[in-house]
Parts: sequence; structure tokens; C-alpha cells
Amino acid sequence: MTMIMTKIKQEKGFTLVELMVGMLLGLILIAGVFTVYLSTKKTNNTAEGVISAQSDAQLALSFMKEDIARAGWVNNSSITYTMNSPLPADYKTYEGGAGIDMLKIHYESCDSSQAINECIGAAIDSADCNGVAVTPGDTITNVYEVNGGVLTCNDQPLISNVEDFQVLFGELNGSSLNYVTADNITNVSNIRSIRFGLLLTSEKNTSDSNISRNINLLGKDISVNDKKLHLKYETTVVIHNRPSGI
Repeated sequence: MTMIMTKIKQEKGFTLVELMVGMLLGLILIAGVFTVYLSTKKTNNTAEGVISAQSDAQLALSFMKEDIARAGWVNNSSITYTMNSPLPADYKTYEGGAGIDMLKIHYESCDSSQAINECIGAAIDSADCNGVAVTPGDTITNVYEVNGGVLTCNDQPLISNVEDFQVLFGELNGSSLNYVTADNITNVSNIRSIRFGLLLTSEKNTSDSNISRNINLLGKDISVNDKKLHLKYETTVVIHNRPSGI
């Protein structure tokens, strides 16, 4: 009889208190794991947003800088580039004021038959940024603008998630180089450089709550109030091509 009672005591299960304590500890453990998961997810979203935005921006910026540097180039056999201006005559209509700017440049299509014009072979610099072929010697015109959050060149998408695009022009007045908006240019032939800025935003939220802040893009204050990551890029491109004697 004594042996039976001892066996019953040994097989006794958990008490209600012990079960509740165990459940509480389990919930605490799950909450901790969930907190780590959310923190990791947030960190990953931020990293993905930065990597994606930087990758897109670097490719587009590289293309834009090379293209803008050609502005005003003339396809001839001399070493003097004589296009009157790196900007088309209607450049002032592309000033966005308080809104998003646009940029319009032009240069002549490559004619490889000219020996000194830096055209090494056929099909080099002979099409616009949309891939449309331009007859050698004719003018290539490229327009950079934002449509539905996408920066395009002649309707060819370059970068998505673009919040703003601003452009300033370096105009030489005497010995002073002043960066002005398109509507403040006094002599378009004196443009020596083009400065542009892009404000990109991440696709995913990277914060748990809205963050209100101001971002200055080439002198323009942009107010944002959201959970997303915003990246600012600004760069300057020197324009080497200008009329002789200027």
C-alpha cells in the first residue's frame, strides 16, 4: 500500500499556478522574439530602401551627367564648337517655380565622317535618350522631367520614386559665376555649368510613425511628413561647349 501511494505522488502533474507561470514565461519569450523580428524587419526595410534608391540614382546620375556635358556641342570639323547656346530657345518655359523643374538641352547628332569631332564611329551619340535615331548633323533634344513620380528623359523612365527635381544654371557674369533658375538667366550663351538635384523616397515605410521634417534641395525647402526614407542627391556638370570667344 505504501509503495502505491508513493508512485501516485511521483506521477503528480503541474499545478495551476505552475501552468500559469509557464504560460506567462512563454508569452514573454514570444513577445521578445516578435520585438526582435519587427526591429529586424524595420532595419531591413531601411537598408533595402537605401540600397535600391542609391543603385537607381547612381545609374541615372551617371547617364545624366554624361548627357548634360554634351549640351551645346556642334558636329563640325574644327576644334571650335559654335552652337549659340547649350539650351534651346524655350528653356525658360521649363522653370518650375515653386513646383518641380524640367531640363531641356540640345546638341548635334554625331557625324563620324568628321575627323575632329570626337565621333569615333557610327551610332555613337547619334540618338536621343529615348533611343530614337537622329540624322547625323541634326539636333538631338533631350528633355528631363518628372511624370507620376518617375524621372524621364523624352518619356524614357530613368528613376522611380522621385519626389522633386530642381535645376540651377551657372551663368558667368564678368568674373562671377552665379547659379540661377532658368527664368533669371540674363545671357543663355554664358551658361558654364548646370547643377541639378533629386529627392528620392523609399517604396516601403522605414519608420513606425510619421516624421515631419524639411529638406532643402538646391535652395528649395521641401516639407515631408511620412514614414518613408528620403534621399537627396545634388551634382554639378560643367558645360565645355560654347560659342567661340565666349
